[in-house]
Amino acid sequence: MKNVITLITLFTALLIINILGFAQSSIVILHTNDTHSQIDPFMSKSSGEVGGVLRRYNYINDVRSKNPHVLLLDAGDFSQGTPFYNFFKGETEITLMNMMGYDVVTLGNHEFDNGSAMLAKQLKKADFKVVCANYNFKNKKLRKIVKPYTIITYDSVKIGIFGLTTDLKGLVSPQTEKELSFLDPVVTAKKIVQILKEKEHCDIIICLSHLGLDQIRKNDVSDKMLAEQVVGIDFIIGGHSHDYLETPLIINNIQIFQTGAKGAFIGKIELKTK
Repeated sequence: MKNVITLITLFTALLIINILGFAQSSIVILHTNDTHSQIDPFMSKSSGEVGGVLRRYNYINDVRSKNPHVLLLDAGDFSQGTPFYNFFKGETEITLMNMMGYDVVTLGNHEFDNGSAMLAKQLKKADFKVVCANYNFKNKKLRKIVKPYTIITYDSVKIGIFGLTTDLKGLVSPQTEKELSFLDPVVTAKKIVQILKEKEHCDIIICLSHLGLDQIRKNDVSDKMLAEQVVGIDFIIGGHSHDYLETPLIINNIQIFQTGAKGAFIGKIELKTK
């Protein structure tokens, strides 16, 4: 279903989740990806003026005013693409994401454009959680900030959220490559899902993925491949490939979402537990 609200195109998935032992609850998940420092609105050939942080902020607040439990997520590459990032090195984006009340994000390749040390410096200002499970970071400050997963609980419903980022080889500077160790996304996801299910006892598992919907480079892992090979994920909220999925793609009962790029689109998932 596609709605147009204040020139931001939204697509909504209403899902009924059977979680035994819980009273009926409503949880709304809002998600973005690849906003690429697009602070101002921009012109779309099909829809006229779209996007912009102010529109996003107003819409998010409107949803929050009508729903007690709203989870706001981003699948990476909130950095790079306009002079805001070139001049302020990511501080503007994080300040505005704090203002909008993001809860959890993962990292895209462009978050590393100014190196690990600068990324750690800027993320220290973030009020939101940062998750990325398939990288080991040599930078100690970054290692303290970025965690493999986090858990959000609403009305005793535990939502486990973990992040995956594409292989940064060739996408960042050689120096930045030396500061990171890439781990296989499929192997990592299987381990994290097991932890979230068996140790953390999560009811819903979300992967924030900056892998891309389809394979971009020969050895890349994509969201489709992840869904084919990993059991136990409920939702893959994706990014990197800038795909617009008006309705979720379903593979092995895993629902894959992605919202295009530049903040023109916001995804909305409504969960009803019963």
